[in-house]
Order: sequence, then structure tokens, then C-alpha cells
Amino acid sequence: MENNLDAEGSIKVVAFDFDGVITDLNIDWNSAIRLASKVAGYDVRSLLAFYENSHGAPIFQAVSKEIEKVELEALKNAKLTPFIMGFLEKLSKIDVEMYVVSMQSTLVVERFLQQHNLAHYFGEVLTRDRFPSKKAQINYILTQSGVNPNQILLIDDLKKNITECKELGITCYYFMKHQVSDTIREAWKQIFKLIQTHRSS
Repeated sequence: MENNLDAEGSIKVVAFDFDGVITDLNIDWNSAIRLASKVAGYDVRSLLAFYENSHGAPIFQAVSKEIEKVELEALKNAKLTPFIMGFLEKLSKIDVEMYVVSMQSTLVVERFLQQHNLAHYFGEVLTRDRFPSKKAQINYILTQSGVNPNQILLIDDLKKNITECKELGITCYYFMKHQVSDTIREAWKQIFKLIQTHRSS
């Protein structure tokens, strides 16, 4: 079971992945990896691994800028995940801190949030520009928020991120991409119910 919400502790921080949770950029990532390989001058097998291994180096900046162009183009057709606005509004009323944790660029995420009037919900946007991995972003939240690990909920559509971030002791929810509308509605209801259960336990 990917969702390891347990009964101990109160959820005080919710971290949202961007592509796959807040929206779906619908990018051909195989094509993006080929682009990254061309820019890097060698065979890039995984963008996430490339970002983690090259973060801070000139080659990281070069590849990141080219991938950012692809992401910005994808924004033109990107839509909000159904029912997320209502979910964010409900969370904002129960004193839960919210972050975006994304391996997209800051420009891409912030532009989308501003376009859809979502920026005010999030205390901070954490992206690949500052962090080499999703795990590093969660570590930052742990340091900044001062909460216990099991008081942080990560909502992510990538099992790799879920597996790695669980190592920090946080709570995770696997949000499947490409769900039908009714299933997405039920997913948000389930997540909110689980958060409420944590807070009342």
C-alpha cells in the first residue's frame, strides 16, 4: 500500500507535487530526455538522476534552461487538476501549512500558480532551481517547519519520490495520474478525511 497515513501525530504540513498533482503538463518526457542528452553531450537516462547528480554545475543550468522551455510550452495547455481548488480552500481553513515541491523550474510553477490564482495558498515553492531532489525539498521543509516527520504529508504521483521520502519518516499519499474526474474527486475527499483523522486523533 503506497499510502502510509497512520494514526499517530497531527498533519501540520502538506507538500504538493506539481506535475501530476496540481496539474498535468502532459510532456513527452522521452523527447525531453533526448533534448537533455543533446545539451549535456552524453546519454541522459533519467532527468531526476541528472538533476541530482549535476545540481549546481554549469551543465545543470544549461539542461535546466532547455527543459524549462519545454515546460513553459506545456503550460499553454495545462489545466488545474479537477477539484483541487476546493481542496486547497478547505485546507486553508484548518491551519495547515502548504508547500509546492517540484522538479520543474520556479518560473514554470509560479507562472501557473499566478495564472490560476493559487499562489496565496502556498507558503513556499520549492523547485529544482534550489534543490537537487524531492527528498532534499522535504528535508528543507522539516528544517523550516520544525514539525515531526510524520506531521508532513507528501502528495505525489511518482512512486520513486514516495519511496525515497518515506525514508525520512514522513506520511505519503500516492496520487495516480490520469484518473477520471469522479475518481479524482474521491481521492481529494479521502486525503482530506485522512488529514482530519490525524488532527483529531
